[in-house]
Amino acid sequence: MPTKRKQDAPQNPTPARSLGDLVGYHLRRASVFDLQGSTAALEEAGLRPISMSVLCNIIERPGISAADICRVLGMQRANIVSVLADLEEKGFLLRDTDKSDQRIQRLYPTDGGREIATKCLALLAEHEEHLLRRLDASERVELLRLLSLVWQPLST
Repeated sequence: MPTKRKQDAPQNPTPARSLGDLVGYHLRRASVFDLQGSTAALEEAGLRPISMSVLCNIIERPGISAADICRVLGMQRANIVSVLADLEEKGFLLRDTDKSDQRIQRLYPTDGGREIATKCLALLAEHEEHLLRRLDASERVELLRLLSLVWQPLST
């Protein structure tokens, strides 16, 4: 059996020595900090971060289906049912049966949905201002760019 030579060994970066050395640890801590603030900010409007994300997808893509929202947000289909029911009960969306496939419901924002989303985006902007208060404008742009590189699929 051939032995591995040093040059054949994988060139791995220095292994993490502690949690503080792991990018994922810092992402998780930042995510928790953000989620707590987002939840508090949206509470006044009666929405949660996930319902706000769903509503914004409906506003940005009128006629989107629940299945498409699940794909965009990485949600399980079973989890969107109660979110849509809540948004509909509050008068923030309307459902319409797809003309070509009656099993599919197309989702559309109401004027009330657009209004609450505008209010919520302002509340979230205030929260982000607090969250990112230690970063200057160029650092914020760079952080957004780098984070999007982490989660967006690679171009083929």
